[in-house]
Amino acid sequence: ADDLGLLIYDKFDIWQLNTLSHETFNLTAGQGRKEGVQYRVTGLVDDKDSPSVLTNNQQVLLQGYSDITKGDGFYQAQIGTAGVTKLVGGDYKLKVLARSKDAKTVVFSKEQYDLFPDLYTADYLSPQKANRQTDFDKQRRAFNWGKSELVQWTNGDGKPLDGVLIKPTNYVEGQRYPVLVYYYRFMSDRLHSFPQMKLNHRPNFAWFADNGYAVFLPDIRFEVGYPGDSSVQALTSGVQHLIDIGIADPQGVGIQGHSWAGYQTAFAVTKTNIFKAAVSGAPVSNMTSAYSGIRHGSGLARQFQYETGQSRIGESLFKSPQKYIENSPVFYVERINTPMMIMFGDKDDAVPWEQGVELYLAMRRAGKDVVFLQYQDEPHHLKKYPNKLDYSIRMMEYFDHYLKGKPAPQWLEEGEAYTEYKKAN
Repeated sequence: ADDLGLLIYDKFDIWQLNTLSHETFNLTAGQGRKEGVQYRVTGLVDDKDSPSVLTNNQQVLLQGYSDITKGDGFYQAQIGTAGVTKLVGGDYKLKVLARSKDAKTVVFSKEQYDLFPDLYTADYLSPQKANRQTDFDKQRRAFNWGKSELVQWTNGDGKPLDGVLIKPTNYVEGQRYPVLVYYYRFMSDRLHSFPQMKLNHRPNFAWFADNGYAVFLPDIRFEVGYPGDSSVQALTSGVQHLIDIGIADPQGVGIQGHSWAGYQTAFAVTKTNIFKAAVSGAPVSNMTSAYSGIRHGSGLARQFQYETGQSRIGESLFKSPQKYIENSPVFYVERINTPMMIMFGDKDDAVPWEQGVELYLAMRRAGKDVVFLQYQDEPHHLKKYPNKLDYSIRMMEYFDHYLKGKPAPQWLEEGEAYTEYKKAN
């Protein structure tokens, strides 16, 4: 209130700053960093016309995410006083969805991989006394559902990594299974996330698990200047861990990624043969040609993305051209021994779909096993339901063929010629 103070987040804790004296203190008393819990204020009234302001000595609700267990909790703190009090927490994900403007009631969801995120209501500062309002999980209980578990291993650089393993339904101890690897950057925070039954550009985890696949979601930690190699380190060490503990069939590991993970997938197969099939959605394949383009959705130049953004090269193309080449899979397609399916919408507003054309034609020229799915009039993520359904089915058929040995579907055997738009269109 009256701009007398601010709450500021670091990775784990919350700090209170006095805007007059510039003095600060740790509102959460350093417990976040000490215990590996990320605290964030939640449950305030969200009203643009009358936004919430805080006053000294006011009690506030915090959400805490454990970087160790990947579970959530609700905590209580008091403005002006260091310390937190745990109200409720465990091996599940909590999400505050709404706060009443006229009462101290919050609506939140609670979920696990095998628990639908039903709705609960409670007094703002008493979530431990919540009342359950829905039971949609009843529908899920009618199905044979798998479970998720946290797996940990040591990366190729000697550092620990986390990931999520979803075992197939009807899992039998000691039996090896085909594995589908899906990833982006950090994925272990999805340990307790319910797999929404949607069709989109991602594999549907529950569908794959019920079709005899183990699903693996590894964390990736990147090194500036070497995003491709650091991704390969994390992926291969994680897959090798699953092989070592007797889960993965070494001849049945597939990988799927989209956008930034699509790039990582395309790069990974130039470095390792551990994957027996790969699906790469909307990948950048050539950083040198993509560098001086624009993102058609926002109009932003793509250069910042490579120098200081997600691609993490760290320097301009002109100062470090070799790094751009070394991190571009198109220059190393002759090393690829993994069958690959590339997917793009030809109205992609984030990654130029010509990046897919470059990779596809380079692999064809090198005599590699590759197929390209081009969806007309689609952006970076498929929007039309028939196309999402089509891609999901083809993805399953593709992995079934290469990882399970099922007969190749007709579309994969025969293909379909590319057709230009009619000039009238």
